[in-house]
Amino acid sequence: GGLLLLCLVVGTVRGQPCTAGGQLPVIKPVTATMALPNSNTDPSGFLNGAVVEGPAGIQVTSSGQRDAITVMVGALVNITIDAEWTGAEHGLENITLFTYEEPGIPNGGVMSHLTCMGNGMRCNPVRRTFAWTPAPTQHGRVHTMCFVAHPVTPSLAACASAWRCVDVTVHAPVLEWVGATPVDNLLVHSAVGCKLTVCPEVEDTSRVYGVDVNPVPGTMPPGAQFDVACEARGQSASLHPLWPALAYPMRSTLGCKRCMHWEAVRGMETQNFTACFTAADRDGLEQRTTCLRIYVPKCKYCVQEGDTLHSINKKYRLNSNWLQLWNSNGIGEIGGHPLSPATAFPDPDGISNGNSLINLGPSYEMKAGESLNAMAASFRTTIRKLLDVNPDIVDAADVHEGTLLCVMPCTDGLV
Repeated sequence: GGLLLLCLVVGTVRGQPCTAGGQLPVIKPVTATMALPNSNTDPSGFLNGAVVEGPAGIQVTSSGQRDAITVMVGALVNITIDAEWTGAEHGLENITLFTYEEPGIPNGGVMSHLTCMGNGMRCNPVRRTFAWTPAPTQHGRVHTMCFVAHPVTPSLAACASAWRCVDVTVHAPVLEWVGATPVDNLLVHSAVGCKLTVCPEVEDTSRVYGVDVNPVPGTMPPGAQFDVACEARGQSASLHPLWPALAYPMRSTLGCKRCMHWEAVRGMETQNFTACFTAADRDGLEQRTTCLRIYVPKCKYCVQEGDTLHSINKKYRLNSNWLQLWNSNGIGEIGGHPLSPATAFPDPDGISNGNSLINLGPSYEMKAGESLNAMAASFRTTIRKLLDVNPDIVDAADVHEGTLLCVMPCTDGLV
């Protein structure tokens, strides 16, 4: 420590030889290379006879006595620090190159021993190399190293160079939901038979890291299927702007889009489900989560390709007269929920267009003291027909105040 403090007193000691011409050792702007994750680090550029990507130079931005570079997690980074003392007076002097104890070097990095680059192994100029593969815990931070060069000869101890620092930024991903990703906590209605497809899509807006989307375990609706891989996309045509000096092209990364596919079945009416999705970069540095709330409305049915009013009547055992079902859907719905509006069918033969929503009958919310028997009598239907059209109700005794019933009035005499 004492030696370094002495070296900071640059050329101020009277009578020292380095003050005559005012020339001191100089640390040059650093150079740096980076080998992308999973690339070959063989400097020859060959692996089993094939040309492969290896370390390549990256841009160094210099300002005064500071250099700055940007790297990524998992990439092998090599930084070369050179120092030299020139001039007729001191060109033959040996020098050395130290790293300041504060701030030191980043955890996991290795600083090489001094390499003498002069003729006959003279230590002037000199070089040290720093090798480092940033870990995931080091992303999003600026790691600084500082250096000083000074003569080996004790009498020239005051002739230290000016300090030079290197700021190494480990780039962090910037994740963003894009495309048709639902807004977090969005509520949607998906009736029985409707094919619900939800496609969360994420990008690293900095275009550095690969990304993926996955369902949060335990949140998918029963029977939901999730795409096993991201939607296929071609390679980006743009080179990455953070490393324009790479000897080989680093392409900007692309986002990931994966879809959930689900269809509500009978018995799920009035139930609520939550589907949550997590987006993360493939290095596990950052993540984002968004959730979708799904409600299965009652008395609604999504028309399937090939359905007719008669086949729907038969499927739900409503009655033998399809005209009553048509009467519930022949005109625009009155008082329907905006998230699950029924489709009007002026033509009874026009329902077989797939995934349109129809009413199975009106809805009624039970009041205190009412029973299923009373409801059957009031709407001139039967308990069996009420249970058929309300498959979420297993037993007539399960109903209570606030229970929502789907009813088919005037069907007590129909079989």
